[in-house]
Amino acid sequence: MSARSLFQRSCVLAGLVALSAFLFYIGKGHTLLIDTNAVTLDGKEFSCADSVSVSIDGHEPESMGRAERTMVQVGGPRHTITIEAGDQKLEQRFSVPTFLDPALVSVPAILGGAPRRYWIGKFTAPPAEETPVEQMQQQDSPAPEAPKP
Repeated sequence: MSARSLFQRSCVLAGLVALSAFLFYIGKGHTLLIDTNAVTLDGKEFSCADSVSVSIDGHEPESMGRAERTMVQVGGPRHTITIEAGDQKLEQRFSVPTFLDPALVSVPAILGGAPRRYWIGKFTAPPAEETPVEQMQQQDSPAPEAPKP
């Protein structure tokens, strides 16, 4: 194999790897949790209206109340959120980091004009309750009957 063909094959391989990385980046799916819970950022409290309508990337708007959370599946890194609260309508663009899944989108932070770094956060599930196994079993259930010979 000559040096020229080795160079050509290496360029084709590098191009395929670059194309694969690019397609992964633009096609990666994300789970967004749209959250209307009040948040405190840098000592300032941001709260949401009693009723808001939220739409991601032009999809059907979903009506949400205060302290609600909904889940949306999206593809790609860049998205547009449209929030309608009473007579106020706000449309903002945001980006989701590639390996952040699920991502928590704070509607009060967006409506309140908080810096963009507070709009998207990592979702952490609350810790599981540690209930003793004895309390989980039903105490009032009758004992099973012995089989009759």
